Amino acid sequence: MISYEVNMARPINADAEATRQRILDSALTLFAQRGHAGSSVRNIAGSAGVSLAMVHHYFGSKDALYNACVDRMYADLARLWDQSQVDLSGSEEFGELLERIVRRGLHFAWRHQLPMRLLMRTVMQAGGLDSERRRQYQVPFLDLASHYLATRFGGAPAGYRLPLQSLTFVVSRYAISSEEELQFLTDCDDLASARTAVREHVLAAARQLLYVADEPHAPN
Repeated sequence: MISYEVNMARPINADAEATRQRILDSALTLFAQRGHAGSSVRNIAGSAGVSLAMVHHYFGSKDALYNACVDRMYADLARLWDQSQVDLSGSEEFGELLERIVRRGLHFAWRHQLPMRLLMRTVMQAGGLDSERRRQYQVPFLDLASHYLATRFGGAPAGYRLPLQSLTFVVSRYAISSEEELQFLTDCDDLASARTAVREHVLAAARQLLYVADEPHAPN
């Protein structure tokens, strides 16, 4: 009786995609820690366990690799934004909605801490988002959320833009904090307790930004 051994080889495309993702992961870590100028393609290749030529094959240049890292972060943010749009289209009581959005935003940011650090570096170095990403991500968020608040509580939509943006700054700042910093700021002995304290603080800040006393804030 003759037996045959079937070679279940991994598809070439799957290996290529795994290599590409490994390079992206390595680049993301180094760019987040050292910035664009402080990271070399050689160091990224070494960290990813690939050759310098392999990095250039997949991404072409350091600038293109950097942009690919930023684009991946925005792709993740787009999924979060899709969830938020569903929330804002409903008729849920505003306090419960605000709490869920704040909790989800912080949870997302802590799960994507390195990409968040890279994003903040990019914004700080440039003084803001580039025009294309502003058009694609920031404008839809501010437009939809400000019109939602104006429809429910009155006032001009433009008056809600700064409070909304301030809230995103608060979430982003705590998202990039180290475990040591969070525990220091909250005077907690463990990370879980520190993050709980931060969530409650950010939620209170959100209410202050969007409320006056117990009433929704309706700016002129």
